[in-house]
Amino acid sequence: MRLALAGLVAACAPVAAPQTDASAKLPGASVERDTTPMITTARLAGLPANERAAWQAYIARSQEVGARDRALVADELRRLGRTVMTRAPYLGESFVVTAAMTDAFFQGASARAMARTMVSFQTPSGGWSKHVDMTQPPRAAGQSFFSEDEQWHYIATLDNNSTTSELVFLGRLERAQPDTAHRNAFVRGLHYLFDAQMPNGCWPQVFPLQGGYHDAVTYNDDAMANAVNLLLDASADTYAFIGAADREAAAAAVSRAERCIRTGQVVVGGVRTIWGQQQDPLTLAPVDARSYEHASLAPRESVALLAFLLTRPNPDADLVAAIHAAADWFAANRLTGIRYQNYVMTKDASAPPIWARMAEIGTNRPIFSNRDGRILYDWNELTDRREGYGWFTDAPSEFLKLYDAWARKHPRTG
Repeated sequence: MRLALAGLVAACAPVAAPQTDASAKLPGASVERDTTPMITTARLAGLPANERAAWQAYIARSQEVGARDRALVADELRRLGRTVMTRAPYLGESFVVTAAMTDAFFQGASARAMARTMVSFQTPSGGWSKHVDMTQPPRAAGQSFFSEDEQWHYIATLDNNSTTSELVFLGRLERAQPDTAHRNAFVRGLHYLFDAQMPNGCWPQVFPLQGGYHDAVTYNDDAMANAVNLLLDASADTYAFIGAADREAAAAAVSRAERCIRTGQVVVGGVRTIWGQQQDPLTLAPVDARSYEHASLAPRESVALLAFLLTRPNPDADLVAAIHAAADWFAANRLTGIRYQNYVMTKDASAPPIWARMAEIGTNRPIFSNRDGRILYDWNELTDRREGYGWFTDAPSEFLKLYDAWARKHPRTG
């Protein structure tokens, strides 16, 4: 069963549930974040030998596929006598498969034209960058896979629906108009998700690894949820054109992801809460991202994870307890009497409940930041980040409706 929420899931495995001291000072007061890789040989040194070997192989795989991506563009630039890439065509929003892309659309010439461009912008590693306008001509030699600057950023990524949306598009097109090129591109993209999944079942925002918060376990904007959604479909019969081995690999990837999510639920003072926007790839503790995104609890992203967990068949006692605990956190931290619409907040006694996008770990107070990175507790103090970022969400309301039905079938045991 697929729940009608903003996304699904993603995840990790055997690591102690992250504990957070409520009195600990939250990091992230500076504008510039550390760009040091989060997965390094030095950090792996303390792991058991078998875990360390798996992570070392993951780093090696990242370096290998990253070298292939860069070599393609370097060779093109060399043949053109240039040293700088040109940008990919920019799309001012995330590429997604919209409701306007009906079955009739996928049977037509426009979908095939978009697919030609889409396949041309697939990286050698099998993924896609973000904000690329697929209605423009195919990629030219020396052109970047990224649309926003000439640097090597977000190549490739799960950010802003990237890679997973292209796979959904190609999968639907293949069902409507079978074509070897589209089918092969889909399978390469599926294998990209396999390659990018960490040994603990999580996905980073960018793979090959880019360093800094891009290496973190990324729930933000449902990056991992989208990956799990795609893999759930691939493990079933949604994409009948893929082979049995890939369907089995997809199912295994989903199982690893579930372990990650369950292990990564943040525990404060011995009590389970929800999840962060991004979490450390090795410890699963919430971490900073951009200067205005602090290590915190993230109601919006947690809804997508819980939507996935609600669909798990025959949940064990631990999973039942985890879901009840998350629902308790939502119930205790709803904000009432506030309406938030089009980046404007007003007092309104009749407004339905909303939740802060980020809640301080330990106190659960809503936190906000401008680009200077200073933590604020009053939304009215926002200036350069007041617009362009959704500081509140109503997503938990829909989850709590679904939870009520689930809870009747799975009552508390303790």
